[in-house]
Formats: sequence, structure tokens, C-alpha cells
Amino acid sequence: MPVSLEQVAQELHKAEQAHDLLSELESRLAAGDQAELERYMTHLEQVEQTLPEPDPLRLLIEDAVGSVRARDAIKATSDVSRSRSAIEGEISTLRGAIQSIQARADA
Repeated sequence: MPVSLEQVAQELHKAEQAHDLLSELESRLAAGDQAELERYMTHLEQVEQTLPEPDPLRLLIEDAVGSVRARDAIKATSDVSRSRSAIEGEISTLRGAIQSIQARADA
């Protein structure tokens, strides 16, 4: 069953939202700013809850948030950076899928 443009656009929106939150979380970890970490992690967990269990984006968010809660700031920063980078790849893939769907619709 083909995936609709709307479904891919929704997934792209969630990926971009997670990317933005991870970028902010990464910056705050790197700066040693602990004050807002919980707020960003809560927002990430809210995005995670909207995703199905096996979704790669969900797993990346889980890894990043779990790392911040369980590890020292230096290791957590590295793990959050890795998840953010992987989500950048997901965003690129989703944008390509949208272009492909639009091209098929125009054909």
C-alpha cells in the first residue's frame, strides 16, 4: 500500500521537531546548562509517544533521552549528537520521499 503525501509530511514534521529539540538539548548539555534539560526531554518524550513502537525516529529519541538521564554530560552530549545526526538523515530521506510522491502525482 503506497504511503500518502500527508503521512510522509506528518512524519517529516515530527522528525524536524525532534531535530530542533535535540539540537537545543545538545547545546545546553555542551554548555553545562542543566536548568532546561528536563523541559526539552519532556518535549522529546511527547514527540516519541506519537510514533509507533518500531519507528527509527522513536528509537533515536529514546536513546538520546535515556542517555541524558543515565550518563555524565560529556557522554550524553555525544549520544544526543549522534541521534540528532541520524535524524538529519531521516529528514533528508523523508524530503526525498515527498519529492518522489509529488513527481508521481505530477506525471
